[in-house]
Amino acid sequence: MSELVLLLSIIVSIAFISKGSDWLTDSLIPIAKKLKTTSISIGLILISIVVSLPEILVAVYATFSGYKDIGLGVAFGSIICNIGLMTGLSAIIRPLKVTRNMLLRDGIFSVVVPILIFALASDGQITRIEGLATFLLFIPYLMNVFLQEKGIARQDFVEEKREVEVELDLIGWGYGKMEAGWFSFTLGLTLLLSGTYLFAFQLTQIVEIFSVDALFIGMTLGTIVPSIPNIAAAYKATKRGLTEVAVSETIGSNIFTLLVTLGIISMLSPVVIKKQWLVFDLPVMTGMSFLLFFFSLTHSTINKKEGFILFGSYIGILIFQILLFMK
Repeated sequence: MSELVLLLSIIVSIAFISKGSDWLTDSLIPIAKKLKTTSISIGLILISIVVSLPEILVAVYATFSGYKDIGLGVAFGSIICNIGLMTGLSAIIRPLKVTRNMLLRDGIFSVVVPILIFALASDGQITRIEGLATFLLFIPYLMNVFLQEKGIARQDFVEEKREVEVELDLIGWGYGKMEAGWFSFTLGLTLLLSGTYLFAFQLTQIVEIFSVDALFIGMTLGTIVPSIPNIAAAYKATKRGLTEVAVSETIGSNIFTLLVTLGIISMLSPVVIKKQWLVFDLPVMTGMSFLLFFFSLTHSTINKKEGFILFGSYIGILIFQILLFMK
């Protein structure tokens, strides 16, 4: 009976997270439509925050509940999941466009940040000071976004503005649309907070009831469920021919998750890095980030073959994690 209640609770939390993300982002579309050249970067940062919000809430709640490994699993696993599912699956549908501005603005950071996190973790821990430093590193990223924006052409600005509106519009499920406003914002935020709280609580219950490794749960179930609205948005955007959305959403979310989410977790309590994470999880996260950047750099597109490689790599990593857990 407890297993059935657990399953139903997870289903309800998925619905809450998806619909909450939908209404929350829909309420921000009028803001996006009014963005000028000097503030389009605000929209881009807004996307990164909204896309990463479910993962942050799940990770922070799990950490506060004494399950820091779940929070770390969500932070590390979301990077791999975003690259393998959000970008990989989208590229299989249709080759993804990667603009020069995206590479300069986000691409370099998407490789440097995982390497930095790996270096910080190499001594076996990430301290509160290092967590604060990681969190503050988001500021140079913001500055880079603003500086890159100043140099973009009018046509690129129009495309970026359209991208912001599309990403906000497509996040979540399509049913139950309502007029954008304070009510949709409040209701969406309430559902999102409730859904992530319920889901994070169920993750802790799974660890307790089934004696499952907390990091494994965080990197698998804890990562996939909060990412469902974003994966669906990337899929729908790619089907419409807006092929740059999947890549920009993946890279922006990854940077925000590593710098902000991991920074917050480390500031709450120093993170002890297990040997397994240094041998497998962190190198895999760094390798997937480099692979995405390499594919983006070579042809300014991520083609179907490369999409299969990213998706196949994610499935392989998932299978290996399951086999590692079953030992």
